[in-house]
Amino acid sequence: MVSVEQVEGRTDYPFLRQNSGSDQSKDHQVTLKGVKIHLYKLGIIAKGNGACGCFPCTATDSQSLLDSVLLSQWEDRAWKGQLKYDVTTCQTKVINGEKKFVVQLNERWNSLFLEEFENSFLQPLGPISSNHIKSHKENVLFCVSQGEKESSEVVLSTMLPKDGILIIANANPVEYGHVFLVPYNINRLPLFLDKKMVELILRTAVEVNSSSFHVFFDSIISNRSDHIIFQASYFANPLPVELFPTVPVYADTHRTGIHICEVADYPLKTLVFMSNNLNSLSNIITEICSNLRDHGSAFNLLITDCGTKIFLFPQVQSVIMDRPISTWECGGYFVYGTKFGFDNASETEILKRMASVSLDDSSFQSLKHLCCSIAVNLFL
Repeated sequence: MVSVEQVEGRTDYPFLRQNSGSDQSKDHQVTLKGVKIHLYKLGIIAKGNGACGCFPCTATDSQSLLDSVLLSQWEDRAWKGQLKYDVTTCQTKVINGEKKFVVQLNERWNSLFLEEFENSFLQPLGPISSNHIKSHKENVLFCVSQGEKESSEVVLSTMLPKDGILIIANANPVEYGHVFLVPYNINRLPLFLDKKMVELILRTAVEVNSSSFHVFFDSIISNRSDHIIFQASYFANPLPVELFPTVPVYADTHRTGIHICEVADYPLKTLVFMSNNLNSLSNIITEICSNLRDHGSAFNLLITDCGTKIFLFPQVQSVIMDRPISTWECGGYFVYGTKFGFDNASETEILKRMASVSLDDSSFQSLKHLCCSIAVNLFL
């Protein structure tokens, strides 16, 4: 576990300053009457510096500013009792078998936490409003947005940028530091992935700069609620899917740095997109996800390696499952709500669950061709 200091209530942080919003155009903000919120303003990426600008693309031993802010705010909510349990005390184990799937016992976990979150926070949130932020201020940790300065900074403000990402504590965490990342616009919540949103999510992962930080997206959830919901949490070890070998599918080393690979010997058909070029990576993922959405195809995204690697898990409708599998389940991490289920979890059972939603060989081959075609045409 990363050790961090509290931000809330501190006045000795050199990176935390007060900001009433008077130095920016109010046409691009919304006034939060009676509410102050932490804003994490990303530094401007210098041209010619690739994906990450002055920010490292690989995790280092030193803790980044955004990592410190996120964990301090999340731990503050845990200390105040706003989380329903201490997820760090939950038992986990690697089950027997070749795939090394990980299972967790969490008898207090609510498998319907996403639906509850949608009903309590997302459904009422059309145009973002001061009253709504005020009524959920204990859950909202801070906001990430694009800044106007060379370096990133944290400010305490009564003004909310016109668009950004709200970082919200999940009261039913699956792992340490579990949060919702909700892209928003003052006028509306976005209904589908767009390049600007994906790039901001990737920039957030780059800025956190921790190999333990994983970002998740389940298209099935967003399609049902008509809202875009990302999630993120910290895992002490790589997810099982990250340890599997890959087979090259496409590479553009010189222009964009994009590499597309297939995960070999994995029970769920999976593609991996890798690049240190943030713009190119967000471009191709947005285009592919848009195509899948237009064809009514379900999929999951897992963002790892400090925002430079994205796993794409396409899914089909399953007749033997009452729900789609989540992104962490796609990655090989499963939560059990009973001791019986935890003790009797088997690789055979998990393989059956994953295979039930995996594409067949022909459909997956078509998807690979589509991805290669999009990559070639997108970067001509």
